[in-house]
Amino acid sequence: MRVLVTGAAGLYGIHLVDNLVQRPDVSHIIGVDDFSRKYFKKDPFIKSSRFEEKFTLIRKKFYDLTIEELDKMNVDVVVHLAAHISIPESMEQANEYFKNNEWGTFRLMQTLVRTENWPLMVYASSPEVYGNPIYTPMDTNHPMLPRSIYAVTKLAAEKHCKAMHEWYKYPVVVIRNFNTFGENQDISDHSGVISKFILDALRNDPMIIHDNGEQTRDFQYVEDAVRAYSLVITKDKRFSGKVFNIGTNKQTSIKHLAHLIKDLAGSRSPIMNRPGRSADLMSLEADYSLIREQTGWEPKVGLEAGLKRTIHWYSQLI
Repeated sequence: MRVLVTGAAGLYGIHLVDNLVQRPDVSHIIGVDDFSRKYFKKDPFIKSSRFEEKFTLIRKKFYDLTIEELDKMNVDVVVHLAAHISIPESMEQANEYFKNNEWGTFRLMQTLVRTENWPLMVYASSPEVYGNPIYTPMDTNHPMLPRSIYAVTKLAAEKHCKAMHEWYKYPVVVIRNFNTFGENQDISDHSGVISKFILDALRNDPMIIHDNGEQTRDFQYVEDAVRAYSLVITKDKRFSGKVFNIGTNKQTSIKHLAHLIKDLAGSRSPIMNRPGRSADLMSLEADYSLIREQTGWEPKVGLEAGLKRTIHWYSQLI
């Protein structure tokens, strides 16, 4: 197989590329990234054996890919990871989030449907599309009640992909990634909570918890997450039309997370409470039973083990 990965230089991207490079049935991976986010390393890719031989990087916006370029690539699978992912930033930069996440995915999908060989589209979505839980764990039939521009753009992008599947039978798989962490996570001002906590802890800066910290999330280690993607990437496109959740089926409070990271980092950081955001979700927990039934996937790396690996990686760069 030949695989195209958008957002290849991000958290999911570098680990998925590393996974695919090691697969004997994957002959080549093409990564597309505009390097618009802030990371510790200018070259974040994991240079395992055969990486240089099997990987090609293209620096551009994913939605600028043309029909001619995609036909020339002759890929069997497109994994669409590229997205802006900050909830508060999406409320401040709504037009940019609409353009990149929704319109960009719409344009990519409209381009793919006009290619010659119709590569499988694996779209990376978010549990934010569900909104505040009516029940937990949340399965893929949970009502969609998005509460932020980010969540709306991810849900709309899902629908653009699914519409092409329903109308043309274009092969599409949607994977809703519950909160994922690991090496090479975004370190911008709008980074995820785990990377922010780790950086603060390693610098002995205050670790800020919104409200009382009783909000819960389902945190999964990136190595587990990309393995789920690898399992649905098949040349026969057998999972076309499916929507999967990936997570751990466990809830961890933000308060507990902060104390755990502080302890694992050996930090002197004070943990402080600040008022939160009105639209924050109170809890997230994945029901991943469908992808387990279909592929055998389930998470293997526990929260503490994954945090130890991630903290060690960050500590080498600070």
